Amino acid sequence: MVRMPSPDKSKGPSTSLNIFPGNWTIKTQQMLKAFELSFSQNWNPTQFPWDELDAKNFDPKPRIAQAYWMAKLALFEKSGIGAFGFGAVRAAELNYEDPTKKMLASITYDECRHDEVCRRACEKLCPNFPYGYKPQSDFEKDAIKGIESLYEEGKRYWSGFVKAWDTLPPEMIFAGFFFAEIGAETIFNAMRQTSKLEIYRQAFQNITRDETRHLVATMALLRAMAENFDIEQKLRITRQMKQGFIFLSPLLYRPKPDFWRLPSDFDRIDQEMENIARDAGLGVLTLEEKVKFWREAIEKKRGEVEEMGIEIPAIPEIGVEGVDVQVKKNETIATTF
Repeated sequence: MVRMPSPDKSKGPSTSLNIFPGNWTIKTQQMLKAFELSFSQNWNPTQFPWDELDAKNFDPKPRIAQAYWMAKLALFEKSGIGAFGFGAVRAAELNYEDPTKKMLASITYDECRHDEVCRRACEKLCPNFPYGYKPQSDFEKDAIKGIESLYEEGKRYWSGFVKAWDTLPPEMIFAGFFFAEIGAETIFNAMRQTSKLEIYRQAFQNITRDETRHLVATMALLRAMAENFDIEQKLRITRQMKQGFIFLSPLLYRPKPDFWRLPSDFDRIDQEMENIARDAGLGVLTLEEKVKFWREAIEKKRGEVEEMGIEIPAIPEIGVEGVDVQVKKNETIATTF
């Protein structure tokens, strides 16, 4: 893949970036194959057995706890819609090869579909949750407070992500897209197996298949770009992996204060919600399971990443050995889910 230059800020985006003339160039066959799979692996969330989540089937706390977790997942799915959508436009403006542009657009659509799963689950369990839901108890107030605090931090993430395009070469941001997919593929597959309700098993089975395809595509993108990276740029990718761990920590581990500024009682509330949701049939993993599956996912891809000359960061929280990377508090995170 030809390394694309950073936009010339002095000329402004209207003259330095344009989606035309475009191209139908194919350089990365693995990217093309991943994109083509998106056609045969299409699925429709409207056809799932949503009545299984009818509010009358659950007591108040299990209803709220499930809606809480799905709303938490939605934060990261929404980050994927925005980040991959932004990336698809920028890839077109920089005239990247055809399947890369289309694959990024395809991933954006998949993230919309994943978010739709979250929306429909919340709507069946607790109509209007979380945006217009009126809590009726302290338990419900805690759930809303937790989600609202996460979404407020999501604003900080998005602001930093957008600004990163002004300070980092586009290829560096694109290269960091792969890390979240490593964890997502494994975690969702585990949830598919541990969920007790058919609606969740179907949803996570399809989401897992999407994430597997995303991982193939983002790894192909990284491999094509890494060929032109120098040592400093490869270290930057290592740093982005550590940032990815921090960004995803509220979902796949526990919130890391390196970025997340959450209420002092967030961990207690979050743990209670996850425990109740798990008992209700949503396959939320225990902390021990999250650590195990995320570590295994990274180790599974370690060889492939290191073959590109990119080192894995040390993540002692989940038992991953590697390069010690210091991430400053509130540092800009340019990754996606």
